[in-house]
Amino acid sequence: MAHRVNVMIDDEIWKEFQKVPSGERSRVVNRAIADWIKNRRRRSAARSMDALRAAMPAVSSSEIVTWLREDRERDDGL
Repeated sequence: MAHRVNVMIDDEIWKEFQKVPSGERSRVVNRAIADWIKNRRRRSAARSMDALRAAMPAVSSSEIVTWLREDRERDDGL
């Protein structure tokens, strides 16, 4: 379902926006908003991961290698 909205656009952006054919303008705005939302979610996820990383103890490379080898050698019926 589509929704009609009213927005204010700066003059400079309006000049460029007028170059977009009128039949494509809604798609351009919708795509721009979708991209903005996707980027916002990614930034939020990155902030959450950074906070989690800061709260966790540091792990050495050798410990990681050991865990990976143990995991690969584990037989879990797959």
